[in-house]
Amino acid sequence: MEPGHSTNLSESLMAVARRIRRSHMTALEPFGLNPSQSRALHVLAREQESMRLRDLAEHLRIVARSATDIVDSLEAAQLVTRQPDPSDRRAVLVTLTDTGRALLDRIDDARRQVSSEMFDGLESDERVELDRLLAKITESD
Repeated sequence: MEPGHSTNLSESLMAVARRIRRSHMTALEPFGLNPSQSRALHVLAREQESMRLRDLAEHLRIVARSATDIVDSLEAAQLVTRQPDPSDRRAVLVTLTDTGRALLDRIDDARRQVSSEMFDGLESDERVELDRLLAKITESD
């Protein structure tokens, strides 16, 4: 591949990523969440158990203080709870509430709708090919 084409592909991919991010941010607005809060809920849902605040910060790639702010806001909205870690009194465990899980389901539905609308212009076989190509790029790390 010629060097110039690679740059254009990267720019095109970044433009699509920015569009997806903007669309997902717009989809989050009715739920009163920002992307960081949504990401935190997703991490907690994947873990399926209580998670130390410090571990949540690492998963989100943010400092512990920022994770505390995110958890504070999610706790105020009754989307998560926190309690002391029985095995380490200095640590705090964060747990997704049933309300948080239900909201996350609604958020995921809204994000799927946004994604579906975004890719509606592609034929079915084009979507399959795009998915294959993106997976190939992702797996090459």
